[in-house]
Amino acid sequence: MKKNILTLALGATLLGGAFSSCDLLEEDSSVIIETKTYFKQESELVGAITPIYNYIFKDNTRFGGISGRGFSLNCGDPALTSIRGLNKQRMLEFDDFNVSENNDDITAVWKAMYRAIGAANNVISSRDRIEKIAMDATKREVYMAEAHFLRALAYYNIVSYWGKGPIVEKLLTGDEAKLVKNATAEEIYNFIIADLEIAKVIPEERGELGRVNQDAVRMLKAYVYMNMAGYPLNKGNEYYKKAADAAAEVISTASHSLDDNFADLWKADNRFKKSEHIFFFYGNYDLGRDLASYGGKGLRGTEEGGWKDYVVETEFYNNFPNDNRKKETIYDVIKFNKKGLSLPESKYINCLDAKEKHTWVGKYRDLGGSPWKDVTTNTIYPVFRYADALLILAEADNLANGGPTPRAYDALRRIQHRAYDGTAEVTRIIADGATMDSFDKVVLQERMWEFAFENKTWITMVRRQKVEEFNKNHDKEVAGFSIASITESDYFFPIPEHETLINSNLK
Repeated sequence: MKKNILTLALGATLLGGAFSSCDLLEEDSSVIIETKTYFKQESELVGAITPIYNYIFKDNTRFGGISGRGFSLNCGDPALTSIRGLNKQRMLEFDDFNVSENNDDITAVWKAMYRAIGAANNVISSRDRIEKIAMDATKREVYMAEAHFLRALAYYNIVSYWGKGPIVEKLLTGDEAKLVKNATAEEIYNFIIADLEIAKVIPEERGELGRVNQDAVRMLKAYVYMNMAGYPLNKGNEYYKKAADAAAEVISTASHSLDDNFADLWKADNRFKKSEHIFFFYGNYDLGRDLASYGGKGLRGTEEGGWKDYVVETEFYNNFPNDNRKKETIYDVIKFNKKGLSLPESKYINCLDAKEKHTWVGKYRDLGGSPWKDVTTNTIYPVFRYADALLILAEADNLANGGPTPRAYDALRRIQHRAYDGTAEVTRIIADGATMDSFDKVVLQERMWEFAFENKTWITMVRRQKVEEFNKNHDKEVAGFSIASITESDYFFPIPEHETLINSNLK
């Protein structure tokens, strides 16, 4: 019991401990511990880092982190929506570009990120005590660097979705937390880069599945540079070059590679094999390491006993090429009943003819043996893949150099060959002679298809200021929708009222 209380407290709001922020100041005295007596042995250091992962990906509710409520924050992506006329308004606010400061999902993800930051700060601020632990010095520095990386990842989510937020790098009292102010996007990105510099000591390979490795550090740095190159900082070519070089380093290390078969990426058994998944969070039902409903109930419809939370926009489904990715990405024929039992082929239902009249996300349907009816699963939540490195290199190198370079062509074609070889879509593979603009258009389209439902497209649309362009057909999903209603003020979400009522500095 003592260990469970500690795990909760490390990432929750500690009086004199983690950033009371983001519950901002909602302390729960039942979980307050005296951290000055902690960190006396290696197991306590390891035990303090594990909750940081949990807060980022699922929080302490199974649904609060980026693998649960985080899907809602990406409903402005033209691939994803929810069912209208049900209790789905919190998701549809994102789809309609009208997010309220009272939206439950921005509150949940914001809290989860700052709980993770608080848990990371608890480790980072305790260095003096941690250095006294009798343990291998190299291992100690790797664990410390891991806390810096996870703090950077949490801040990356804050700045990508909100465009601002308070930087907290130490333990705060409740009174101190009331006075914190928002940092600018540039300040947050610079803070992230400083954390990632410290994370350079993380090894190329880690023994434990799902733990951060050096390629993950490079990938986060590459995405940070991509965001800094684009909106709102618009730093341009210098930062596109930095992003391209970081992605190229991932490719050159050969620690990871592009899987030959796109379908293999989404098989639960492949969680335990070295593949193109550079960094991911995985569920293990038997060990109680559960993920949120995005793998089970949340992405299933009435016929399969689901909650109908997130569905594929029909226009996206119709425009997705019939390539080697589509059937793994989008589930369009119902083949199972509510108990998870296979239906006879004569009973299959075309999803567009089923009750919700939408297709469903297909990538996360292999539950890895977890019960069909349960809300949690044994699937994985991908953060960075080798494909990310290829498409960042293609996009950034093209933009930095005013046109596609040989390595940009090679990176893009590797993605396209896997997608189109052996299909009627093979003619989509880009030919030589593309201009910067024509090459860029193809790269962005491939990003949308390759990373569909991995919660990356919204951030891409914002940094490239293409929210309106990518949603030009949204009126086919929402009758009467006007693209003119979208403005740059919709690119970032409001800070939850839950926070601004406590600290007006955060407005």
